[in-house]
Amino acid sequence: MPLKIELKPHESIIVGNALITNENARTRFYIDGEVPILREKFILREKEATTPAKRVYFIVQQMYLTGGNKDLQQLFLEYMRDLQTASPSLRPFVTPVGEAVIVGDFYGAIKHAAKLVEQEEIYFGDALAGSDK
Repeated sequence: MPLKIELKPHESIIVGNALITNENARTRFYIDGEVPILREKFILREKEATTPAKRVYFIVQQMYLTGGNKDLQQLFLEYMRDLQTASPSLRPFVTPVGEAVIVGDFYGAIKHAAKLVEQEEIYFGDALAGSDK
């Protein structure tokens, strides 16, 4: 069954390795097939990956879009180690990301990584505000 996507004006979506940006009118289209898809609200651009949790999220996103590239998996492990060492309090939110990656559920890992980013902001928001500049 095809996936129905509706895009608001100027909203973007990644389909496979293509970024699609809508123009001025609301658009509806259908995608039939196996291809990674990310709506704009889940897209994190590399320049926005300015905190440890956001770097993990970005790498997980790239693994999802590339089907689990081995080089990215190595970088993911390094970022996870760094994050766990720097912020042991985030470990309960880090573990589900790693577990999803281990079983190859990269989309699920993105969802867990989003929760990790939220928690990082809750725990360290004021301290991280300077790192975004």
